[in-house]
Amino acid sequence: MYCQKIMINTFKYFQAVIRPNYDIVYFCLLNKKRSTFMIYSQQINKMKKCYSIKQRKNLPQTKHFILSGSFLFNLFFPKEEKDDVEELTMTIKRSILLIQKEEFLKAEQMLHVALRQAQTLQHYDGITYVYDVMANLAYDTNDYKKAEKLFKSVLQRLIAKGVPQDDLAIIHISLKIADTYDKIGDKQKADNGYKFCLQHLQNHLAKDSENLDVLQLLGLNLEKYASMLFSQSQYNNALEYFTKAYDISIKINGEENEQTVILLNNLASVCYILQKYDETIKYLSKAAEIGNKLPDMVELGFIHVNLGHAFISKGLYEEAKKNCSKGEDLAKARNDNETVVEAKKCLEQIESLIL
Repeated sequence: MYCQKIMINTFKYFQAVIRPNYDIVYFCLLNKKRSTFMIYSQQINKMKKCYSIKQRKNLPQTKHFILSGSFLFNLFFPKEEKDDVEELTMTIKRSILLIQKEEFLKAEQMLHVALRQAQTLQHYDGITYVYDVMANLAYDTNDYKKAEKLFKSVLQRLIAKGVPQDDLAIIHISLKIADTYDKIGDKQKADNGYKFCLQHLQNHLAKDSENLDVLQLLGLNLEKYASMLFSQSQYNNALEYFTKAYDISIKINGEENEQTVILLNNLASVCYILQKYDETIKYLSKAAEIGNKLPDMVELGFIHVNLGHAFISKGLYEEAKKNCSKGEDLAKARNDNETVVEAKKCLEQIESLIL
């Protein structure tokens, strides 16, 4: 399942290389917003059916940020606790619905109710699950310090339960913690965390190269790490990891997919910084071509604006104008006001260059 929005990454409007006779050009990475609640509702529905199930099952496939209970953890409930657990699951479900409505304060209050219910039941996995939802809520509301603390609590509880460190549940939570370190600016801890996850995921992949859960986590890991490297001006390394993430996205999502478009844009962004303008245009042209087949892709306009900037760098002002104009029209049609502003700036730059 896809979350429906794409956000401009924290590196938005990253200042690119300044070339002679050109204004400063702004290029940005696009990242699909990692709505970490993508499939909680599916998990909740499955919780009611898992009273006696001990084997792992694959949940509906997500396209990138995964909260797949098939490797995070399933809540198993004895039949005699069914009524009490049913109340707990309904409380969690209500909190998730509030999150989907972006009523975050009410959602947090509801989660505290769920936590008390789980504690009353002395349901270890239930408590852990609620902590994880709370952590994701803190993450999605940009309270990264709180998210870090809660994710660590989840990790500690999993370890205390005897889950090995190379288990996908541990790797998944470790990746979230690395990402929160990245967000709060502790790059060394983030780097260590990303590398820890990469090592274990690559070991898993060596044993089963077609494991979808491993591939999804690895793709996310590679993209997150590449984005951090990009923010640190390690462009060649960022290009390497974005390329690997793109290859995995093609394998699990196919070509006509929003995640593929986002990674093409990110590859182009790195190439632009490295002044590889022909490759930049190649990646963005392909991204635009695929994006035109995806009517729900909100930021398609920004792809065209980026393509316009790439043509400016080649001195191809008519092509640049064509793409920035198209980007503006697409952005207006999708109520993407931020991109409308950037498209206008692009067109103004073109006018100044051809005078």
